[in-house]
Amino acid sequence: MEFPVSFRVNTRAKRLILRIDPKTGMPVITAPSTRHLKSAEKFVKAKAGWLEAQLATQPVRTDFQPGIELPVEGVPHTLVCSGRSGRTRQIEGPPAQLDSPGADVTYGDRVQRYLRLKAKAALMERVDVHAERLAVDPQRITIRDTRSRWGSCSSKGHLNFSWRLILAPPGILDYVAAHEVAHLIEMNHSADFWALVEKSYGPHKAARKWLKEHGGRLHLYGTTGSAGG
Repeated sequence: MEFPVSFRVNTRAKRLILRIDPKTGMPVITAPSTRHLKSAEKFVKAKAGWLEAQLATQPVRTDFQPGIELPVEGVPHTLVCSGRSGRTRQIEGPPAQLDSPGADVTYGDRVQRYLRLKAKAALMERVDVHAERLAVDPQRITIRDTRSRWGSCSSKGHLNFSWRLILAPPGILDYVAAHEVAHLIEMNHSADFWALVEKSYGPHKAARKWLKEHGGRLHLYGTTGSAGG
């Protein structure tokens, strides 16, 4: 069996580390430097049996297509295509549905575009709330499809978020919004930072636990990239 393995460099790594990325389901080998590339290739070959067994147990990625079930704001929705024209919309049900009329070939793109726009609207609303509570002024909000972080804050006051947060329950999206807004004041994870998150959002341990336990599943829907919006 052949499978692609991503090679990453982490100068803090003291040895070769081979693992399955929980968000992509693909193998990744981390090395202290590029000088370890050849030894990494040998290491991967030696671990081929282990890799094959691990990959066989990974959850299957689900493409956006009619008939599948997709969480929207934590509520399961069945994807449907009611015709050849019309706007993508949610139907409350029961059962709850996400209907995207149009050509089959662009179905997945339409669904993802709808979810990105919905995520941006929800995040902008919650960022405004937390920015007012903490008396800060975010400069820009960008929606991406990042793998390593649910959100980030730059030194220039730019906030970035994953559109996949719209798949999670609203309280989880709200927590990430509060988290990044708090970084506009404290660019760290100190006690002062967590005090700001609690001041604006409230108790946050349950939300952090939810993301740790269930966040990886949100990356199994549709395609994964890094485009902004």
